[in-house]
Amino acid sequence: MNKVAAVVKSINDMEIVTYITLEINNLEIKIIKPKAPQWLSTGDNVYFTFRELSVCIGRACNGKVSIENRIPATLTQIRTNGLLCEVKFDSEMGEVVSLITQNAFDELELDVDSKVTILLREIDINLEPYLEPMYLESFNNTRTKVAN
Repeated sequence: MNKVAAVVKSINDMEIVTYITLEINNLEIKIIKPKAPQWLSTGDNVYFTFRELSVCIGRACNGKVSIENRIPATLTQIRTNGLLCEVKFDSEMGEVVSLITQNAFDELELDVDSKVTILLREIDINLEPYLEPMYLESFNNTRTKVAN
């Protein structure tokens, strides 16, 4: 699972769906949800997650595509087993991992340092609240002491 921290830039509640825009390093990520989570507000820090199988890879994507999330990336690591390839990319979002078939990998003629476009469908992205880490010391200070 890919997990990236971002800030909620806008929430547009439409009649049928909610259109959410996130921002990370001046890069906008669009999300479509049936309804925005109740805890979500503009300006919130969040994590967005997406499965490795949801990451599409393109080279020389000059044609029209319905996917709005198009992130330039560089291939950094390849691991194959004959049927599937796990490929890791460096992008403005940080590291992104994708699983693609060996046939797709061969057809795209990918190699380390290949320049690609990562395509993420808006519907395949999930949101999680960003929670500050809890420190054990502060937790222990609020507990009732055990009587001897």
